[in-house]
Parts: sequence; C-alpha cells; structure tokens
Amino acid sequence: MATVQEAVRPAAMQQAQPAIEVSHLTKAFYDSEGDRVTLAVSDVSFSVARGEFVCIVGPSGCGKTTVLRILAGLEEKLSGTVKLHSATPPAMVFQEASVLPWLTVSENIAFPLSLKGVSRARQDARVRDMLALTGLAEFATARPHQLSGGMKQRVSVARALVDDREILLMDEPFGALDEQTRLVLQQELLRIWETTGKTVVFITHSVDEALTLADRVLVMSPRPGTLISNLTVPFERPRDVVEMRRDKRFWDMTYEVWRLLASPARA
Repeated sequence: MATVQEAVRPAAMQQAQPAIEVSHLTKAFYDSEGDRVTLAVSDVSFSVARGEFVCIVGPSGCGKTTVLRILAGLEEKLSGTVKLHSATPPAMVFQEASVLPWLTVSENIAFPLSLKGVSRARQDARVRDMLALTGLAEFATARPHQLSGGMKQRVSVARALVDDREILLMDEPFGALDEQTRLVLQQELLRIWETTGKTVVFITHSVDEALTLADRVLVMSPRPGTLISNLTVPFERPRDVVEMRRDKRFWDMTYEVWRLLASPARA
C-alpha cells in the first residue's frame, strides 16, 4: 500500500477537486469608531485539493492565523471570496490544547458528539476509534492534569476528528512543545492524515515542520500578508520525519523558503 501511495499521491492531488478556494481575500481590523487601523491580509488567493495537506508559513503578524480563522468562520473577511466544498464545517485545532479539565480524555473527545445529541453507543464507538487512532487508548479515563502537553494536543486532534469533518484547520498546534515531542507528533499526524484522508491547512512558524508535513507550502509576506510563493514539496509518502533530515533536498528547500521569507525584509 505504501508503494501505491508514493506513486499516485502527487498525481492524484493534481486531479482532485478543490476542497477550499480562496480568491482575492482581504481583511482589515477596525477600531471601535469604525476607522480602519490595520490591513492584515491583502489579495490572498489559493486553493486546496481534497485530501491535500497544505502548510502556510510567514513572519509573525503576517495574517496566517487570520486566514485560518476566516476559513473556520471565526472572522469575517473584508472582501474576496472563500468557498469550502464540504458537507460539514471545518474542525479546528488551536496552538494551546483546548481540553476541558473536568472531563476525562474519553469525555473530551466525545464532547462534540454529545453536543449534537449523538447516541451514547455511537459516541462510545467513535471515541474508541479515535483513542486507537491517536494512541490514547491507555489514557481513556485520565484527566488533563495527568497528561503531558503532547498528550493534551493528541486529545485536541482526536476531538477534532471524532465527528468526521472533511476539513481540518490547525493553528500552530505543536508550537509550544519541545523539539522531541514535536517530531513525535509530526510523525503521528502524518500517520493519522494518511489513514483518514482529511484535507488539512496547517499554520506554522517552523520551515522544517512545513516541509516535513506538507504537499505544498504557501509562503506569506510581512503584514499586510500576501502570498509570495506556492511551493510543491517533492518528498515521497509515507514520510519518516527523522530520515527526511538526511536528504540534501530537504535542506536545500529549507534554505529556499528562508530566502523567500528574508527577501521582503531586504526590499
């Protein structure tokens, strides 16, 4: 199966129908009197194919998270169009693990289903699936204070996946973790994504994280954020997050992305 994935996935991405289409997106923030104070995002256009994994990188304050929040319906755009071709609204994973401290791991994961009134039997079945998928089965009855930061973020991912939404939006979910934990969770996320086939848009400050995870990397300029490059990542799948770092192409491409990020500052 891995060989088939490696052979067909890049071509399949080129053929797939779009899950997300963003055209000339602009966003400004206003003060309480209604005067424009900050143009955050300017004329951003991109699309994401069904089942594709896209990372967005850029300097702090460039509007990466703003774009993601607009996709999630948490912010209103100023102008442009955003189309999500999905029967379900997107799920979102934030930088800080948003687990409810009074609930167990299982109860946290089941929370979206309980809000929808899904039957207990269906909740239990889905939670078992998510516990297995995210490697949390032995922590099913634990509470958040008993978990590491990485485990809490796994709970957040499991909860985002539990009601089987088609699009997963991730806002620097591993940004607060140490490097070793981050690498472990990158590998876990790749495994989960390859298993579920979700469409993923992932925000990160880390260039090597973007190249490790993504099919494509979108590079944004400083504020007001615009897209300055759309790079196809050439590495085969499935990927080993450690072995990738032995590949000269990985470091050549890391340099290229950093060059792009640095060039606006020199202009």
